[in-house]
Amino acid sequence: GIVLELLKEAMVSKLGDTKGFLIDGYPQELKDAEEFESKIGEPKLVLCLDCSAETMSSQNSENTETTEDRTEGYYQASNPLIAYYESKTQLCKVDAEGRQEDVFLEICKTIDSFLK
Repeated sequence: GIVLELLKEAMVSKLGDTKGFLIDGYPQELKDAEEFESKIGEPKLVLCLDCSAETMSSQNSENTETTEDRTEGYYQASNPLIAYYESKTQLCKVDAEGRQEDVFLEICKTIDSFLK
């Protein structure tokens, strides 16, 4: 609840100055998405960086067992969330297997095409 209230306050304070908001790492679970929609509204676009567990793990400096546990937990929590947004046609998957620069450019293209 605290995170959602902070997000709402920050968004409301910038409503006149922006075309939209990029919220990184939220929602993390389906219940967070449902609460966001009920208190703030439905997102117009949800980006999902689509990559393998190996790619995700390679970006982390923690020990291997901790990284594997966190990655598995991420997939368990995010799969229902991804399916939820896919069913609402708000989800856009971006291939995140390439170089960071290429992934960034693909994200920019996706957002630009959505804003047109």
